[in-house]
Amino acid sequence: MFANKNLQIAAGTGIALFIAAIAAFGYHSAPVGSSLETFFFAMGGKLPAGVIQAATIACFFTCLFGVQALNKRLQSEETAYMAKLLPETEQYVLYPEDVNRIKLETIEMERRFGPRMLTDLIKQATTKFRAESSASETLSIVETISDMQRKTMEKEFWLISTCQTLIPAFGFLGTVWGMAAAILSMGQAQPVAAVVQPGATAAAGTPVAAVTSSDVQALIDSMGTAFFTTIIAIVLGIIVSVMVKRLETRVEEVQTNMKRYVVENLVNRIHR
Repeated sequence: MFANKNLQIAAGTGIALFIAAIAAFGYHSAPVGSSLETFFFAMGGKLPAGVIQAATIACFFTCLFGVQALNKRLQSEETAYMAKLLPETEQYVLYPEDVNRIKLETIEMERRFGPRMLTDLIKQATTKFRAESSASETLSIVETISDMQRKTMEKEFWLISTCQTLIPAFGFLGTVWGMAAAILSMGQAQPVAAVVQPGATAAAGTPVAAVTSSDVQALIDSMGTAFFTTIIAIVLGIIVSVMVKRLETRVEEVQTNMKRYVVENLVNRIHR
């Protein structure tokens, strides 16, 4: 699902816009001062400040779809073991004709089910042995191809890594935006006349400066934007970091297992 990077971006953005629409509707529909209003405000219900939460959520779901796509690809790569292309019996020895047979069977499998990293590794190793008739040269090509495959898989992480970097960046942007809005709102506040009660420092009836409730609300909203965008970015950033770390570990494990499988059941079994 969403194997294409553009589809991952489109799906993540679409879900973020849908959540933003729900948050905006809920914010304007919830009772004033209620916990629901606070929740929808935290989710970016008050626009345009809520755009930052929407962008953070879009990066999160884009990263989520990218992780799912790579996990699905790894599952597909692991199905190549089911073909039993290499002998796993103890003390089984491979002769040149066996190596030729393995290569033909690998090519046939790729023709039927498509290329896999494991089949490519086996095909390259058997080709090298047929050309050089050397187990050491075959081991060398296995090392080289495995390293090339690892670098190819690392390139698949570019979108995930970008979104992982943007999530805390949007959180920091929301903090700066909220703090700047709070400062500007206080600077633009227009004092109004208020009457000092008799017995106060000023004479009774003397007008003094006072801040209206709308000014206070603007300050609270700006500070809320600063805090909530940071909280959402931190929470989603932690989740993404855990997912990406697990994916990186699995990729490394899959590639190590493939390399070990070829070395143990092909290179080490070749008759010298």
